[in-house]
Amino acid sequence: MSKSILIITPRVPYPLKDGGSLAMYQCIEMYHQMRYDVHVASINTHKHWLGEQDYPALFQQITSFETVTVNTKVRMSSAFLNLFSKKSYNVERFVNKDFEKLLIKILNQESFDIIQFESIYTAPYLETIKKYSSAKMICRVHNIEHAIWHQLAEQEKGLFKKKYIKLLAERLKQYELATLNHFDSLLTISEKEGPELQKLDVHTPQHNLPFGIEKIRFQQHHITQEKQSIYHLGSMDWLPNQEGVSWFVQRIWPLVIKKQPRLTFYIAGRNMPKGFFRYRSKTIEVVGEVDDMTAFSLEKNIMILPLLSGAGLRIKVIEAMMLGKTIISTTCGIQGVALKHKKQILIADSPEEFADLIDWSLKNPKEARQIGRNAQEFALTHFDKRSIYKELNVYLSGLIKNG
Repeated sequence: MSKSILIITPRVPYPLKDGGSLAMYQCIEMYHQMRYDVHVASINTHKHWLGEQDYPALFQQITSFETVTVNTKVRMSSAFLNLFSKKSYNVERFVNKDFEKLLIKILNQESFDIIQFESIYTAPYLETIKKYSSAKMICRVHNIEHAIWHQLAEQEKGLFKKKYIKLLAERLKQYELATLNHFDSLLTISEKEGPELQKLDVHTPQHNLPFGIEKIRFQQHHITQEKQSIYHLGSMDWLPNQEGVSWFVQRIWPLVIKKQPRLTFYIAGRNMPKGFFRYRSKTIEVVGEVDDMTAFSLEKNIMILPLLSGAGLRIKVIEAMMLGKTIISTTCGIQGVALKHKKQILIADSPEEFADLIDWSLKNPKEARQIGRNAQEFALTHFDKRSIYKELNVYLSGLIKNG
């Protein structure tokens, strides 16, 4: 008898242009391939709105896929009123009566073995769902969300904005830690989140569910590489990416072009803020969204990841590793992946270190390529999709059986 699962997502997980969509889509796809009866309920946000005409075939192949359009945009009026409550404004933006009604309708029509909440932002519906279902409730922890906001607060220079972000971070922390203890299990995106959550008194049983890669997809490619190039690829509506790229352009790039005046830096990713196009110059190309992320990565030489804040697993890093790319990252950028400096990755935490490592990689291409090959071997060993989901199926079967 097949297992039945309801997956609740805080946005429609398509198109596959960012890490969050990739992770959620892959999970839906693998449950379907493991012969689960898969039902998906998605908040269709204005920011990432998608019409039915643009849905992928997978959404037709699973048992059901339903959405409710919700405006999660930050609004000054609601943000101001939230100051007089104790609720997390980050989470409250995802609370919607019509979406709650959709969930109740689904639960009245179907029974489930598992209900999977994608991120803490879908957790406001946990108590309602528990009234209508005895399924095992699991939460996919994509990030420790409050940690990201605390890091953003530390980087903020404006006094008022800094205080406001700290308030958001603290309220989100209180909500996040309390709520995660009400699930039956957590699926962490990397091995880093588990121990950190335990230190924060979250003692819900956990299973590590990283993003997986299909080996075959990355083993055949014939694309000419632009040697004098480095690139950043990531969702540019995510604040840590905006912060990191700005830091790189303003603090690091002037040091780089003194050493490598012929080098070109490519900035790519969906939802590029208009302000970033001011960085365009003879040595900087602001590309925006790319149609084929794999082809784009293969065309460029060195990947840089200058993150100063953020948590969780960088899926773009895993994909770049699979391609054998030389990657230069801050320590923050590779949290959750046990990579070693100068073996599978190059780590730089200051502008001077970053500039020196870019210069070294270009002057020592053979050694830099070997670091990329080591990264590829690491990724093939630790992030094989089939193995990851085989282990997940065993874990969930035990969770249901012992329930």
